[in-house]
Amino acid sequence: MNELKNISIRGRMAYLLCLFERLLIHFKCDKEKWKWILERFWQYTEYQYLDEWMYEMAEFLPNNILSDPYDAFEFITEEEYFLLKTLYQKNCTDINLMMNIIFDMGTAELYSRLENNSPYTLMKLQDAIKIIRKYNILLADICPFKEYSFSQENGWGMCFNGKKWSLFL
Repeated sequence: MNELKNISIRGRMAYLLCLFERLLIHFKCDKEKWKWILERFWQYTEYQYLDEWMYEMAEFLPNNILSDPYDAFEFITEEEYFLLKTLYQKNCTDINLMMNIIFDMGTAELYSRLENNSPYTLMKLQDAIKIIRKYNILLADICPFKEYSFSQENGWGMCFNGKKWSLFL
C-alpha cells in the first residue's frame, strides 16, 4: 500500500481497473460483452471533470440495474439496460462488488480536498486486492502506474489514456 500512496487518484483508478479486468478474465467473462462497459469505466483517466463520469457510471452499477426499471435511467439506452441486466444476473457476486468498489473509489472525494494521500481510496484499493487474492489472481504490476504522481493536480493527477493498460480494449 505504501507504493500506492504516491500514485494519483487517476493512476489508482487505472490500477484498479486492471485488477477488475483480471477478475473478469479469471471468471472467463466474454470480452465482447464487457468491452463497451470497460470502455466507459476507463474514461475516468481521461475526463477532466469527473462528475460527468460519476453521473453516467452510477447507472451502470449492478445494484441499480438489477433493482430499478428501465425508465429510471437517463444515460443508458433500453437495449443497454437489458444487456446489463442479463450480464449482471449471471455475474459472480465479487464481480458486482468490484464494480461498486470502482465507483466508490472514483467518486468518494470528488467534492472535497484530498488530504493525507486519500486514505479512503487506498482502503478501496485494499478491498479490491482482497478480492483478487481470494481467487489467487496475480496482481497487476504497480511500477507502470508510478508515473502518475499524487503531487499532480491536487492528488487527482493529470488526465491520460489509461486504456493502454487494458487487457480488453
